[in-house]
Amino acid sequence: MRYTWTSVAIIVIWISASILIVSGSLPDPEVFFLYLMAITVVLSYIGFRSA
Repeated sequence: MRYTWTSVAIIVIWISASILIVSGSLPDPEVFFLYLMAITVVLSYIGFRSA
């Protein structure tokens, strides 16, 4: 069950980030993308490691 919630959280983060990037409301999307990648790595490490 933990894998499912971790995957759903990662998918929701990427979908919402894609909407933000496409909308053009971000001043610097490249930096936001790097932060997003770091958050994904940390979240997946915590979620998949704890199982």
